Amino acid sequence: MTVCNDLSVNANTKARYARLDIAEKVVDIKSALNKNRNKSEAARSVGVPRSTARYWLNRKAKTGLSPDAIAFFESPAGTVVLHQLTIAAQFAITQLAGGGVDIYAQFLELSLLDRLVASSHGTLHEQNVAMEDAINQFGLQERQTLAAQMPEKEISVCEDETFHPEICLVAIEPVSNFILVEEYSEKCDSATWTAAINRAISDLRVKIIQSTSDEGTGLVKHATKDLEVHHSSDLFHGLQEITRAISAPFNSKIKQAVAALDESKMSLVGLENELKKYTRTNQSPPDSWTGLDQKITNAEENIAIKFEELQEVTQLQDDAKEAKIELGKIYHPYDLNTGTPQPVEIIKELIESKLTKIELAAIDAQLPERSMDRLKKARRVFNLMMSTIVFYWATVARYVTELGLSPELTALMNDVLIPGLYLQKASKKAKSAAERKRLAKLASELLARLDIAEVWCNLPPAQCDRIRAVAHQCAQLFQRSSSCVEGRNGYLSLRHHSSHLLSKRKLGALTVIHNYFIKRSDKTTAAERFFESKPSDLFEYLLGNLDIATRPAAKRRDIKMAA
Repeated sequence: MTVCNDLSVNANTKARYARLDIAEKVVDIKSALNKNRNKSEAARSVGVPRSTARYWLNRKAKTGLSPDAIAFFESPAGTVVLHQLTIAAQFAITQLAGGGVDIYAQFLELSLLDRLVASSHGTLHEQNVAMEDAINQFGLQERQTLAAQMPEKEISVCEDETFHPEICLVAIEPVSNFILVEEYSEKCDSATWTAAINRAISDLRVKIIQSTSDEGTGLVKHATKDLEVHHSSDLFHGLQEITRAISAPFNSKIKQAVAALDESKMSLVGLENELKKYTRTNQSPPDSWTGLDQKITNAEENIAIKFEELQEVTQLQDDAKEAKIELGKIYHPYDLNTGTPQPVEIIKELIESKLTKIELAAIDAQLPERSMDRLKKARRVFNLMMSTIVFYWATVARYVTELGLSPELTALMNDVLIPGLYLQKASKKAKSAAERKRLAKLASELLARLDIAEVWCNLPPAQCDRIRAVAHQCAQLFQRSSSCVEGRNGYLSLRHHSSHLLSKRKLGALTVIHNYFIKRSDKTTAAERFFESKPSDLFEYLLGNLDIATRPAAKRRDIKMAA
């Protein structure tokens, strides 16, 4: 267990003596008593009154814990451990898990730590406020330190707003997942967004070159007019328009077809039952039932027609769904089946064919006009997305040109290194395990070609590293969606739902925790990935800068009995 020993300066300012100081002085008092000094001399040796020393020595008997537990937690080492336990529990319960101070109080009670630290609602609330203030202070200090030494870089941002119902602006750098903006605002127009982003990057050595978001007018104007950067339309919102256009209408058509088929089947059953009735009694059907056999034949033919109609509309729905899925697979600068670079013309042609297939399915199924309007909107979004492919290839060409490579190395980078790294990245985001495995294998096969390329093998290691770094930057440049912001918005909504209110202090603490504490599987924080430098440890900072928990107040009942 890692502990912070420098706690004496962090004691509660209301107390005359710091809790760790008391524990150390008690050790000194006991040492003096063991040397045959009386209590007065022992107290004077540590600089406290005799009554205070006597109170400290007798206090441990009032906790109700075992003598061994008391001896440990009253020792200097035990005080440090108690501090780490309580800070860890408070941080995990109230900051990470989103629990309230009452849940933290329950933990203290169940663990019997409430015998050693104050656990009233008011006290724990004050401690929580102090912890959130400390977290925010840590974020400010670390940002100043890391921003001063970070390298210059070009970045993309993903932007969106959520509502609690207050407007909350959220902007994230998608490669590192570092939150640049997370704040409440009265408006979400372009001017508000631009002001928020400019404040967020004012002390950073970054240049925004791309913004990914939905097609909200404020966000689009903020990116294209105010920041003058490329706006990348979110793939999700284009696909969502298609889903809204075909999902419920097709389901309704299928439901109607199933109902019509069931009705035809019931009609046939009725006719067959009537025929059986007259057959059993050897009676002739009435004149109104003349041609009963023909009616049964017509009913059977009607069932076949209804079944064919159901199959047809089901097939149209399947075709539309398949085409929608293919749209997501097509919208990549590299072919996911071969790793071959895809020019914008090829991608546009493929997307056009899938959109046309969906539209024809909707027309054949006679979907309502509102469905066709949504499909037109989706087509407009996908047409806008083609500009992102153009932007991507232009930016990649600029990055590669700036390296000043030979034609052979340029071709190797464009056809092997960048596609291989892109497929590695894509393999981690694929939905199925089989697809992740397939893409990872294809990426490995592509990158393995570097080892047999003489022009690459003859390069100095430092130049290889530099080329790889630029290739990684190129592979991470293409942003298909703002899913990182959507996920963050969902998390904030969950926290807001449990708390009913996210104060500026609480929201700031959540941002700092996301940036400087939460780690990926590679054990890096968002701040480390963004600033390219490891930040200090947030929890160690809290241990060193938060007060040791105060002792529980004597219960009135105990005071009365003692009197």
